[in-house]
Amino acid sequence: MAGVILLAGLCLADDVKFTSDITRLGVGARPLGMGKMFTGLSDDISSIYLNPGGLANIENVQALTMFGKFVNMVNYYTVAAAFPTGYGTLGIGYAGAGFGFNTPVLNLVEIATGEYRVIPSSTESVSYNYNNSAMAFSYGTTLFRPDLSFGAALKMFTENISGTAGGNARGYDLDFGVLFKPNQTLTLGFLGKNFLPASLGGKVVWGNNVEESMPASFVAGGSLKLKLLGEMILGADYETRPTQANVPALWHLGAEWWPVPLLALRGGVDQDVVGRGDGAELKAANNPTYGVSLKAGDFRFDYAYHRYNDIASNDTQYFSIVYEAPSLVPIDLKAPRDKLVTDEAVILFKGKVNDTRIKILKINDQTVALDPKRMFTAEVEARVGKNTFWVSGFDEKGKKIAGLRRRVLRLRSYSDVAGDFWAKEPIEYAGTLGLMTSYPDGTFKPNDKVRRMSLVIDLLSIDPLPAPKAKKLPFKDVTPRKWFSSLLGTAYSEKLARGYPDKTFKPWKSATRLEGIIFAVRYARYDLPEVLERPYEDIPARYWAIKEITAAKEKSMLEFVSEKLDPKKNLTRAELAAVLSKTPKVMEKIDELLNFGTGYETKSPY
Repeated sequence: MAGVILLAGLCLADDVKFTSDITRLGVGARPLGMGKMFTGLSDDISSIYLNPGGLANIENVQALTMFGKFVNMVNYYTVAAAFPTGYGTLGIGYAGAGFGFNTPVLNLVEIATGEYRVIPSSTESVSYNYNNSAMAFSYGTTLFRPDLSFGAALKMFTENISGTAGGNARGYDLDFGVLFKPNQTLTLGFLGKNFLPASLGGKVVWGNNVEESMPASFVAGGSLKLKLLGEMILGADYETRPTQANVPALWHLGAEWWPVPLLALRGGVDQDVVGRGDGAELKAANNPTYGVSLKAGDFRFDYAYHRYNDIASNDTQYFSIVYEAPSLVPIDLKAPRDKLVTDEAVILFKGKVNDTRIKILKINDQTVALDPKRMFTAEVEARVGKNTFWVSGFDEKGKKIAGLRRRVLRLRSYSDVAGDFWAKEPIEYAGTLGLMTSYPDGTFKPNDKVRRMSLVIDLLSIDPLPAPKAKKLPFKDVTPRKWFSSLLGTAYSEKLARGYPDKTFKPWKSATRLEGIIFAVRYARYDLPEVLERPYEDIPARYWAIKEITAAKEKSMLEFVSEKLDPKKNLTRAELAAVLSKTPKVMEKIDELLNFGTGYETKSPY
């Protein structure tokens, strides 16, 4: 009958009638396995009943269900859920317990004149059922400072004893909780349970108008999270009942150890009240508890063993399942991807804001509108080269809630270079690096011829070379007064440019493919290889520049050439871009462009 006494019995103290609070059993196997130590921890959904202040720290939707047969005769079960919002966390829970029993029908029998006795029937019986339940509506939020949270729970009680007059009761009461987390190691908590006075409605009223109050209690607790061969939690709660002077203070002590992220072991001592002597005097009983957890994906399976009042027959096992929804990022950005390489001038941003605290969304300095479903689409201009875009969310007061970075490399594009043009990529890299200029109308003219002097200028724009060593050029068609004479002097000093046998350079003559190859190989300082076979069909074995051509082919400079080189064919701007892109210094510059670890803002200015 221990379950009847604990759940349905009335205890009289100071002429006040008290009824039981069904939530005193806890709402999860995890805290029950830790001696019901949770007020000073409160880091999951069990906070709904054991310290609603802890709800504020729940980041994802959680749900819990639990079942146990209290003292092996009372079915106890609970379901609960917690929902984080931009204004705190809402929780709802239902806890219930019940049992049934049969008793013989009592007959009033006259055994003598005027003498009656109540005699139980040996053939007839009557069934009774007792049910006790509580619906809790909880809320928790941070106030004043981010490490301090407050919460409250409105509990609505229902009791029913079938087969009795006035056997139905209704009522409500309030819990209030505070949680303080000054650092990652220490947590302190306080709980005021059933603190609403009867005069303000904190009571249960039966059908026969009998009123009962819930016993108020105050709990102060703390916990430590330590790194000991995994994660260890040690904690203690201290509980007092000021409205019941004859009830001693109680301790709830517990420990939890996660040796690996998938397994937890628990133990504790949950003190409760038992009678001493004839039962009039109360004392604290030490009830040992044990527990274990297994995690699988988003689910945690908890088991707890709990002894009550040091009576082995009261040993109870509890089983619960906790579900925690996957974390939702505050800003779910679908596009663009990070480290995007594109030649588009306008970047399309698409995504959804999951954190309801975010009221204002900005991409750099551009404010972005949210639709009713908190989706957003925005077009943002990108400059040629490296771009850093910060997508930042702010609350209504302008406080930053969340932010993320997108790095975008925009290559220079040209209206006359189609998306499927064979040299599109080297042309865009050359333009982005400033190695080859575009025309005033924004075109590249990839099939235009390259002048010999333009070839020199483009080569020297890759990386500045020393000033010319020779004071006078050996080319009779280039005088010192020419604007490009200094550049040509540098090319000559560095042995890049050589003239014709008649001592002319012919700067504005169209360069041939062969001249472009020789200039590029010289600039790249490639070693000239031994030639074992002809590189192309139209290059004889004793061709005077066969080594330069072979070197260029081996370094992938001539991927645009098939079987015949056609060395005297005019070099085009597209071909020059392809050749330049394979020189070591240009490849190094392209690698620098594609290095998304440098040249981008690493800290948001917002």
